[in-house]
Amino acid sequence: LKAIEALGLPLMRIKGVEADDVIGTLATQAATAGINTVISTGDKDMAQLVNQHITLLDTMPRGPNKQPRSMDVEGVVAKFQVRPDQIIDYLALVGDSSDNIPGVPKVGPKTAVALLAEFEGIDDILADLDKVASLDMRVAKGVAERIRANRDTLKLSYQLATINCELALDRTPDSLVAASPDLPTLRALYEELE
Repeated sequence: LKAIEALGLPLMRIKGVEADDVIGTLATQAATAGINTVISTGDKDMAQLVNQHITLLDTMPRGPNKQPRSMDVEGVVAKFQVRPDQIIDYLALVGDSSDNIPGVPKVGPKTAVALLAEFEGIDDILADLDKVASLDMRVAKGVAERIRANRDTLKLSYQLATINCELALDRTPDSLVAASPDLPTLRALYEELE
């Protein structure tokens, strides 16, 4: 905290509010104002925010490449095979243990992608489980049964995966401007921390 303040970086801490919701609200406000925004994160759920003005930058990628990766709308589709506006539905189906989203048991990424290629989202899926059971998928009947049996978990997962982008914040994106660093304080802090 001391280092961030001494660097002159704007800082927002709001008790009882998820950081993702603050980021989502600020990014959405910026996009609405036509400000291009980059969110540095490795969190999958942030992909729901991506649009023509919001991109993600994963500075801590996993896997063999390990190069920072930027994701725009096309990047989200390439990575997840669903549109950004379907990411919440995707995560509700497959779950995400890092964000405590349970998902539907035994529904993995391939099944979720196949479902979301056929349906716009989970509301459409839940409204027509007979169609799910008749899809040209090897496990279609079993998937429909698991979704039916886990309807409440699926709806809860959707809520958990949704980033709230409508918080009432006391600051706006254009007010979050870096100030000049406080060099004497930084020097003393760096010496103290060795």
